[in-house]
This record gives sequence, structure tokens and C-alpha cells, in this order.
Amino acid sequence: LSGIYRKQWIGIERAPQTGTFNMHGSVLKNRLGLGLSVTYDQIGFTDKVDIETNYSYIIRFKDESFLSMGLRGSFSYLQVRWDQADPTQSFDNSIPGGTTSKLLPNFGAGIYYQSKFWYAGISVPHLFQNNIDFSTNPNAAVEPKLTQHYFFTGGLSFDIAKNIQIQPNLMFKYVVNAPFDMDLNLSLVFFQKILVGVTYRMGDSIDALLQWRIAPQLQIAFAYDYTISPLQRYNAGSIEVMLEYCFIKKSEKVHNPRFF
Repeated sequence: LSGIYRKQWIGIERAPQTGTFNMHGSVLKNRLGLGLSVTYDQIGFTDKVDIETNYSYIIRFKDESFLSMGLRGSFSYLQVRWDQADPTQSFDNSIPGGTTSKLLPNFGAGIYYQSKFWYAGISVPHLFQNNIDFSTNPNAAVEPKLTQHYFFTGGLSFDIAKNIQIQPNLMFKYVVNAPFDMDLNLSLVFFQKILVGVTYRMGDSIDALLQWRIAPQLQIAFAYDYTISPLQRYNAGSIEVMLEYCFIKKSEKVHNPRFF
């Protein structure tokens, strides 16, 4: 079980904030993975709730590596409170009145490989476009859509001293007709309990990470993003916190796919 809360661009009115609850595990001798995610996003005067079910088939190899192929089914409930908008032009007929909402179904897929010292994965969380145009004007020139996002991630983990590991990793993000995006991360892990890291998000922010495994079953994490884009003049950065609990025995080994 894990819970994540993120507040973005502190100081900007109606800036994005997100809360996520995740529940996942494996069954049938660790051959099948099952998961559930519930996410609440608030951006401006828009609210969005995502409910996502996840399934993966896991192929395990003798050297403790494995290949996981996953599918996702999701429903998104999007609500826009137009009555809270503050348009620069009065009586703008392109802005609907009151509150409007939509239910958006979708599917996603991904593949992930992890060995003892490295991992790599590629995913498309939403395979289909969703039309989110609330306008009642059939001749409207703007037709907003939720489009496909493509992700590739990879990382390494190796010892540099006794009880100290270094973990570089990266994530590429691609959307058609949008600027290319990338995260570069470098972390140090001490005694398999404390992770300290820094991330560079291309053209956007420099981030500090701290994660502490309080007990084999329990860990907490905190991140702070320092904005380096022109938005720096208007906000005090972004914060994110995570709390995670694993239902395991104290004698069992914890395997976190994000940090080995």
C-alpha cells in the first residue's frame, strides 16, 4: 500500500495538486501482478478522478531477473467548474456556464525487465485519445484531447563502498507535437535504509529526494522541486511526500522495483 501527495508551484493560485493511493501485489507464486490506483487531481478549476486497475504477467528466470508485461484499464471522471472561471472578456460564449463533467475510459500497456543490477521499461498509460471538448458550439475551432504519452525508464545499481550503493536512472517522456522531456536522477543508498538523491528535470526543475525505510515493512519519502524555468519568479517550488507499507514478514527481503 502507498499514498502520495504532491503540491506543485507553491504560491501560484489554483496550481496543480495531486493525491494518489496505490495497492498492488502478486499472486499464483508471484506469476501474476494485480493492482489498483485511485488518483485525485485538482488543476485550476478542474477536478479529475482516475480509477485504474492493473494486471501483469511475470516471467521469472533462474538468475533472479524477471520480465513483466502489463495491461491497464482505467476510468477518468473529469469535472470543470466554469462558474469559478475569471475570463478576461465578459460574456464569452465559448465558455460554458455552470459545471460540466465527462467520464473517459481508456487502456494502457507496458513491459518491464529487471535484473540484479539494472532495469528498463517502456509504457503507454493511455493507448487511446479522449475528446474532452465541453463546448456546445459545433463550429468550435478548439477541440482539446487527452493524447498518448510514451515513457521509457532505465537504471543501474552497484556498490561503491561497504553498505553504500549508487543508483543512476533516467526517464524519457514523449508526446506527439510536444517538446521532448527527460528526468535524470542520481541516488546514494546507505545500509539499504536511507536513500538520498538529486534529479534534473530538463528545463523545468532540480529536485532533492530523501527516502527512509523505517522498518522492513514501512518507508517514507520526501521530495522538493526547485523551479528553474521562468515560473521561478512566481512560485516557491513543489513538494511531494510518500508513505508506503508492505505486508511482509520481518525475515523476508523487500524488493522495490523503483529502487531495486
